[in-house]
Formats: sequence, C-alpha cells, structure tokens
Amino acid sequence: MALTGKTAILFGAGAIATGYAPLFAGHEMNIAVVSRGESSEKLAASLAGKGSNVMAVHADASNPEDVRRVFHEVAARCGSVDICVNGSGGTEKAANFTDLDGYLKVEPGAILKVLTSNYLSKVYATQQFAAHLHLSRRGNRPVDGSVVNITSMSGFLPLTRVPFYSDAFASIESHTRSAAFLFGHYGLGRVNNVGVGFLIGAQNRSLLLAEDGTPTARGLEILNATAQHRFLSPADVARPVLYLADSEVSAGVNGHTLRVDGGFGIVNLAGSGYAPPAPTGPSAR
Repeated sequence: MALTGKTAILFGAGAIATGYAPLFAGHEMNIAVVSRGESSEKLAASLAGKGSNVMAVHADASNPEDVRRVFHEVAARCGSVDICVNGSGGTEKAANFTDLDGYLKVEPGAILKVLTSNYLSKVYATQQFAAHLHLSRRGNRPVDGSVVNITSMSGFLPLTRVPFYSDAFASIESHTRSAAFLFGHYGLGRVNNVGVGFLIGAQNRSLLLAEDGTPTARGLEILNATAQHRFLSPADVARPVLYLADSEVSAGVNGHTLRVDGGFGIVNLAGSGYAPPAPTGPSAR
C-alpha cells in the first residue's frame, strides 16, 4: 500500500472513524483527527503506539475559516496533505418529522444546519484540499491527493423522517462527480465516497435499539429491508475507506460511491409477503 509517510486529515471522530482511524495509524503516517470537541483527543489518544504521528485538532468542519486553518496548520507541521477523509455530519432533531404537520413546522435554520453539517462541510474541505494540492504541484507533474467522503445510502434512496438529511447526501453525490472531474482534469488526484448504511451510533441508538439491545419497531423495519439483516459496524466501513484513500490500489477509481450498506433497499419488498428471518448477531442482543 502507498500510505506510509503520507499525511491524512480525518474530519470527524465519531463511531465510523473509530474503525478506519486505527487502520491508517498502522501505516506510519501523519494523521490529524479533527472535531469540535474532545472526541478528537480521545480518538487520537487511542491511536498512540501504532507507529504514526497523530495529532488532535479542534475545529468546526461546517465553518469554512476553521477548515482553512486546519489545512494550513497540518501542512505547516507535516509539509503536505495527501488524504482528506470527510466524516463530519449528523442529524438535527428539529429538522425531522413524521407527517405533513411536522414538515410545515420545520424552521429554515434547522434545514440549513443539516445541509451545512452534512453537505457544505464536505465541500469546504474538498475546496481547501484542492487549493493545497494545486499549490503543491511542481510544473506539470500531477499529485496523488485523495478525498474520501463518508456519505449515506440515503443519498440514493431517501429516508422518511429525515428527508433534509437525505437531500444533503444526494447533493454530495452530485458534487463528488463534479469535484472528481476537476481533481482528475487538473492533476490533483481523486474524489470518492463510501456510502454507509445503518450503523449504530450515539445519534441513532435510541431510534434503532431498545434499552435491552433488541431492535425497535423502526429498527426492525430497517433490518427487514437489509439483505444481510444486520446493522453495520465501524469495521465494515474501515477497509473500504482505506482502499479509496490509497493511490496505489485504487488509482483508477474516481467519482465513485462504494456502497457499504448490507444490501439495504436492493429489492422492493412492497406487497411481496416476504417473511424475514428472526434477527441474529449483534442486532439481536
């Protein structure tokens, strides 16, 4: 793999990042873990002793000035930035609804917050990375920058209750292709996505799992629509992220979304009479 000695900025330090960050750290890299709060420090501390130079950076990925500062600081300390993983984002309770009345009551500020944290944050980071790579080029020699956006399969198949969240990721699907063309055309590298399905995290645990660890009614709906009939783990997502970040093993992959969703929604079960199996594995506990 062509990761040793490279520098990666990892925006976001949530559940999904706990899967791929240790894999990056095992390749003797420079790694900056970025989040608004203490999660960046906790994740960075967990990577100690794995052979990489790891730093925690406090910044808000939805603030373009913060994002610019992150790239300047990391480039100044490490000399370059080679990989950008955009994993920041989340839902906003005030933007969720279950009926028409709820839809009509969603305030513009709540919608903007969802779009900013899940769409614009990735755009800001991709812009700043492109600027850094453009300055790093020597003459006409291309560089091997790699953007990996952590996205959602809701960008392909909108979810009920969180349509603005789905809108944000549908927008990222479009922007990824536009940015991928620019990166390739100007010799900057590649831009790809890992489209993630349902993974249990702090924000959705109570929605998907009861206190005893069994699936809620909503959780069962999702499991029944998922071919593998289980929720994902951070480990499921980790190696696909590493694959797309590595310019040696995925050099020809650009503008692509690698879906890691357990086969969610791959067939239409409406009116099928299909009887799903009883839950097994972690989701059944």
